[in-house]
Amino acid sequence: MPLAPNKLIVVDDEPDLLYVTTSMLQRNGYQVYGFTDPVKALEHVIEYEECSVVISDVRMPVMNGFELVREMKEQRPEIKVVLMSSFDLHHREWQQRMPSTGVDQVLKKPFSMSQLIEAVEKCISLVS
Repeated sequence: MPLAPNKLIVVDDEPDLLYVTTSMLQRNGYQVYGFTDPVKALEHVIEYEECSVVISDVRMPVMNGFELVREMKEQRPEIKVVLMSSFDLHHREWQQRMPSTGVDQVLKKPFSMSQLIEAVEKCISLVS
């Protein structure tokens, strides 16, 4: 099944942040599946292959963002990933320090709607 650029997954264990992030994306025309549980997000990616971009927090209980990305990339190597973090690292620095994570974009929390949309659009351009 081909990837659908307008379908995204957002994973954040904090319900309020998940709501704000998914709302921002929905207002910009994306169909968004939101999860507070990274295991449920992984199950969704395995079962439904249409999502093209996963946006995930780094720090989460049970499974952190790195583990989630690794598992998702094993199942779907073509999926693009945006990690949200309170660490102040740029994407280039992230790739140098952790090249095996398969992260395409990094967003520093807190971020603006325009920063979020820009990161998603960059990922979608890699899919197309």
